[in-house]
Amino acid sequence: MYEIIKSVINSKDYELKDILYKINKMYIESAITEEQKTELDNLARENANAENSYASVQEQINNIYTIIDKIQADIKELKGEEEPIEPIEEYPEFVQPTGAHDAYNKGRKITYKGEKYICLIDGCVWAPDVYPQGWKKVEESEN
Repeated sequence: MYEIIKSVINSKDYELKDILYKINKMYIESAITEEQKTELDNLARENANAENSYASVQEQINNIYTIIDKIQADIKELKGEEEPIEPIEEYPEFVQPTGAHDAYNKGRKITYKGEKYICLIDGCVWAPDVYPQGWKKVEESEN
C-alpha cells in the first residue's frame, strides 16, 4: 500500500487534502508505519500541485459571499420578509465634497439651505453660496 500511495504522490496528480486523509487512514488501520506516514506526508506536501488542491483566495471569498447571499435570501423568504426599498431622494442634502472623487457633476441635484439646485459643471466642490456660477437654483414651477 505504501508503494501505491508513493507512486500517486510522485505523479503529482492528487488533491493534497485527500491524499493526506488517505495516508492518515492507512496509518490508523496499521497499513503503514509511523515512519512511512511521516515520509508520505512530507512527500505529499512537497509535491502538491496548488492547482489541484486550492482554489484562489478570491474565488473562495466569492463562493462564501454567494453562499451567504443565498442563505440570507432563504431566511427572508422563510420569514416572509421582503427587501426594504429605500426611496431615492431626488434632491438630497448638499454634502461638502472632500475632493474630486466625490465632487458634484453636471445635472446632479441637491438641496442646500432649504433651496433646490442643479449642478451646472463637472467636478464642482463648492456650495451654491460659495460658487453660484456652478449651480442653478430650481424654481418651484420647475419641480
